[in-house]
Amino acid sequence: MKKAKVYSLCEAVADIAYIAAKENYRTNNSREIISQFIEWAKEFEYLHKHIEWGINSPLDYIESIDYFTLYKINQWRNV
Repeated sequence: MKKAKVYSLCEAVADIAYIAAKENYRTNNSREIISQFIEWAKEFEYLHKHIEWGINSPLDYIESIDYFTLYKINQWRNV
């Protein structure tokens, strides 16, 4: 994996964790939630692989990851 892709994935994981903390999203298993955030970040990166932020998307990165994370939290919160 190229350095830029690794950085982008790490940035997405960090942003997802930050947003989830603001939303008080928790599970009983810290390893499980970290694994979940990594999977969400991979999914976000895959869904946006052709996006050049500020060029070919009406949303910016922060809005997109915020909406994505809130969607995932709502999807998983009551499971």
